[in-house]
Amino acid sequence: MAAATANTVDINSLDWNPASLIFISDWRLDITNFINPSIINSGLSFHNFGIAKKFADKHTIAVKYSPGSFLEFLIPSTITFFDSEDNPILANFDKKISYNQTYSLGYGSKILNDFAIGVSARFYEINISDTKYSLDTNNIIKSQIFDYTSTQWSVDLGGIYELNQNLNLGFIFKNIFVIRESELNENLKDYQLTLPKVLRFGLSYKTENNFLFAFDLDTKKNLNFGIELPALSFSKFRTGIYSSNFNKFDAAAIGLGLVYQNFQFDLSYLKFINQNNRRGISNLQSFYESNLLDLDYNLFTPDRISFSIGIKLGKIKEQLVKIEYVEIFGEVYPSAYHTYAFRPIGKARIKNISSKPVEAKISFYIKDFMNEPTQTKPIKLLSGESSEVPIFAIFNKAIQFVKTFSIHDGNIFVYAEPTNDFDDRYQTPVIIRGRNDWNGDVSQLRYFITPDDPEVLKFSRNTIQKNKVGDVNSKLSKFENAKIIFDELSKFITYINDPNQSTDFVQYPAETLNLHGGDCDDITVCYSALLESIGIKVALIDVVPPDNPKNAHIYLMFDTELFAEDAHLISDNSKKYIIRKNSDGKESIWIPIETTLISKGFMEAWNYAATEYFNEALINNGLSKGWIRIVDLNLTY
Repeated sequence: MAAATANTVDINSLDWNPASLIFISDWRLDITNFINPSIINSGLSFHNFGIAKKFADKHTIAVKYSPGSFLEFLIPSTITFFDSEDNPILANFDKKISYNQTYSLGYGSKILNDFAIGVSARFYEINISDTKYSLDTNNIIKSQIFDYTSTQWSVDLGGIYELNQNLNLGFIFKNIFVIRESELNENLKDYQLTLPKVLRFGLSYKTENNFLFAFDLDTKKNLNFGIELPALSFSKFRTGIYSSNFNKFDAAAIGLGLVYQNFQFDLSYLKFINQNNRRGISNLQSFYESNLLDLDYNLFTPDRISFSIGIKLGKIKEQLVKIEYVEIFGEVYPSAYHTYAFRPIGKARIKNISSKPVEAKISFYIKDFMNEPTQTKPIKLLSGESSEVPIFAIFNKAIQFVKTFSIHDGNIFVYAEPTNDFDDRYQTPVIIRGRNDWNGDVSQLRYFITPDDPEVLKFSRNTIQKNKVGDVNSKLSKFENAKIIFDELSKFITYINDPNQSTDFVQYPAETLNLHGGDCDDITVCYSALLESIGIKVALIDVVPPDNPKNAHIYLMFDTELFAEDAHLISDNSKKYIIRKNSDGKESIWIPIETTLISKGFMEAWNYAATEYFNEALINNGLSKGWIRIVDLNLTY
């Protein structure tokens, strides 16, 4: 294709861009042969053999043996000797120079979901065979061949960035490091292989119909363009154009690729416009000026017909569905961990990239905090169709012991058809907050209210037992028990004004009881849990003043289960209670309580909250305007 920096999918990635090795599925073997039709008596040559292995889904290693990647030069010359009778004797003085890229090594790693890096190293050997002549004392011409060798490594560093499922960007630093293991003789320095440093960029774009377009551009002003067209379901037609200095057309290539099961066959023809130096004969000056970038494409490369075979081995599965993107809906709060089983933690967009309809499902897993992956119901996708799928998570109780903010890997897999092998995977960071963290939403406070906690049950039961109500109207039992618990609680805990924590840190009721103190949210949560533990329904009152949102506040109200006609049993002042429907849909009397006045006792906390509610919710229309919100807990226990 002439331009493969962003889209190589075989072991040739070692030369084009080693980051592309990550696209190899498992094991892969590649074999390439070629002939040079422009050179007389050129037969079939074995070019290279390579093998690659992917492991851990993110890492690929490869090695390639390439005896056909070489250049040979023969510098003919003659030297004249004269015998004892001054007769000239001509002797051939040939110097043979060969450059060989014997083998290559490479490694690619997918360090992010959409970004991979790779490094490759090529081993070069330079051999020079020089013939020396001399005359002995009897004027007999003697010849001796001197061999010189130099070896070196050249290292490339590349990267691939998948902007989306259709567009890839690639880059490679060619010959970023050259390490010579041995040097040539000082007199032969001119023949040393000097590989220039080059930075090359590539872009490839695949359309919805699988048409592929690609181009490469490097700092040597080489601009290459390629295209791949699907001919049939099992074949692809390719063509490429090579140019230098942005305007000089150098060569063109055409090719045909066939795929049968795990085998890939490719046939290509590379044709150069200018045939100078490409028929096996060149002048010495051209060699000095060549500045070789590599041994397979340079000033001396002849026209070439290549035939290659690629074989996929190991666990091979045709990819049917691809994950296009994943979105996680904010942070995970351990206090509400069980809600993520029915409330999506995020969503994934998947696409059917096959030519037939499939049924696909998503699984999601976070190590240590989930006993097993969750799976969605299968959805049917037509060819080319995309769909957004909600992601759910069933966390285990280990998540309740996360003390501080932490980041964990969320692993998303998509499966198509009845198979145990996933088609695609995506890893995304998931933020898990500490067990006491709160997002500021009053409706989420319910998950801190734990009426079944042993410490809560112990406190409420002991309090009721110790402070048994005497002769009192049975209708007032809820009211009286709420009063008893509040007054008893006031003996154990102290209100601590801590506005810096009030919007993001909440103590569980057991923690408040053990610490003997807390702020507004902590005491509200604790008292709510104690009431709920003895069967008294609670609602939270969320106040966010529109003129001063930073002065937000929370207090509560509880259900006495008295009907409206019995309100006089509690108070003749209608401003001291609230008539509203309970969870059964019946109107009952609710009592507001300001928990920050815990030290002043139940009656003071009730009077203050009643006045507060009347002024803000009714007089100032806080309820109707929405800056006061009543949140029913509706806990199940």
